[in-house]
Amino acid sequence: MDKPQSIMDHLKELRQRIVYTLLAVVIGISVSFVFAHRALIYVLNTAKTNAAVELVQFRFSDTFMSEFRLAVIAGLVLAFPFILYQLAAFILPALRPSERRILYFGLPFATLMFLLGWSFGWFVVVPITKRFFIDIAASADIANKITPAAYLDFVLGICNPLGIAFELPLVILIVARIGLVSSRLLSRIRKYAFLGILVLAAVLSPPDVVSMTIFLVPLYGLYEFSILLARFAEKRRK
Repeated sequence: MDKPQSIMDHLKELRQRIVYTLLAVVIGISVSFVFAHRALIYVLNTAKTNAAVELVQFRFSDTFMSEFRLAVIAGLVLAFPFILYQLAAFILPALRPSERRILYFGLPFATLMFLLGWSFGWFVVVPITKRFFIDIAASADIANKITPAAYLDFVLGICNPLGIAFELPLVILIVARIGLVSSRLLSRIRKYAFLGILVLAAVLSPPDVVSMTIFLVPLYGLYEFSILLARFAEKRRK
């Protein structure tokens, strides 16, 4: 059995792991800067798939700051697995075996679901939403001129919320595994869940019906998938 640590020992370990985490973030951002320019060009080229879109900048620093921001985001993504490892290594000694199993399963699953949500946003929602806005502007005879920063905001404003929203099955699985909710309860409140998801889709999506619908369908599908996971968790608990 591991020897119990004092509060000072825990604080020293926490400080050490925070330092390691910050070093990982700095290294990740530094590495990302090498590829940031090409990555930005790739992202911005998706804005120019339609001849009606023209990229412009109103300040000399606009493109550079977009590149810098993209490097920071990519650096955080690169450092994320190491950050998760440091977090897990710090809290594992305090967990029971059953809680450790949930953590071993939950961390990779959380990463996978976030990436799935992000990919769905990038490959599906962003092109459809962009096409919708371009057509609306064209119908009003308005030119589409957008800055690199504005387009990056547009992409991240869709993909990041979807990545977070795709964590719903994991949350349901965990609370069902520890007995806080049941699949029967989730089935009974379907209509209220649909209303809540509808509100969530309206908040997360750009302000148009098309984008909201594109958000709504997968989010409600995730809720139904969460009910299946809750049933699985109940069987395992029994």
